[in-house]
Amino acid sequence: MKTLEVALCDLDEDYILRFASYVIENIPSIQLNIFTTPESYFAQSKDFDVAIITEDFDEVASFRNQGVVGHRYYIIENEDSMEDEDRIYKYQSIECILDRIIEFDPFRGKVASIKKSTGKSKLIGVYSPNSHELQLPFSMALSHSLASENRVLFIDIEELSIMPDLMGKDQSENLMDLLYEINTNYENFNIEKYVKHFMGFDYVEPFRNPNDIAEIDQDSWTGFFNMLEKQNYDAIVILFGRTINGFTDLIKDIDKLYVLGRPGDYFKKGQEAFIDYLNRANIDADSESVILPMSASNLSEGAYLLEELLQGNLGVFVRKIIGADSQDGVAYA
Repeated sequence: MKTLEVALCDLDEDYILRFASYVIENIPSIQLNIFTTPESYFAQSKDFDVAIITEDFDEVASFRNQGVVGHRYYIIENEDSMEDEDRIYKYQSIECILDRIIEFDPFRGKVASIKKSTGKSKLIGVYSPNSHELQLPFSMALSHSLASENRVLFIDIEELSIMPDLMGKDQSENLMDLLYEINTNYENFNIEKYVKHFMGFDYVEPFRNPNDIAEIDQDSWTGFFNMLEKQNYDAIVILFGRTINGFTDLIKDIDKLYVLGRPGDYFKKGQEAFIDYLNRANIDADSESVILPMSASNLSEGAYLLEELLQGNLGVFVRKIIGADSQDGVAYA
């Protein structure tokens, strides 16, 4: 069944995020694209099967010069104005709203696109020799895109990750706690107590203390990677920050490695130096250099929602990479 492309458009960020979270949890087999400004929606050129929009987006929807919208539903705030079936009252249960959108019917209750892994998990690494500012969003977009057809776990091994800040969440148990339990209770270890969920993929809270990562020896990392491969996931995306102890040996177990850079000789030379290092170390990794032509200049100012970033231009860019890999016979999605 073809993936249903859906645009959710509302200036009210809190409302549209609650709406999107409910849809993702209950209809995970569709592809959501979140827009919180008319300008961002106007600039998006992709086709949508369904657009759920407020009146603030109605005018720009008519003037989009690229991209086709199959069916528009209008979210209204006055219940008395619902003169036709394409108008939906905003302040009712989201489940009632979903009942009005006929295109959702074939996808309701279906989770068939999320496969259960029956063998060894695929390990997909992300590394940026020059610490690209989008290495974390890229990895999360990769996890989100893969999760449309796979069961995916994301592990962030940056020494000081901003992921909890971007997501607005901070759990008490993190990657350091998980590694400690693996070392002390390997036979009876259960990863589920550490796993959280976001936009279709699972993740573990990252390190919050830069010193923690330096204290972990190679044997601990080896045990951790061995444990990951045995988990019930189709793909595990691992974002490497600085080179952890045993980095060279651990990279050998990675099924696919994305090496991130951006335009300019400095970043290109960094990628080339890292690939040369892999060759000199006789590491036969399936690596791919990726130039990200965008930045996250306004991310900390709240100009982007994380969900919008992962599903917008960055998400489209990542899905193209995955599609190219699939055509080349690399089955990671």
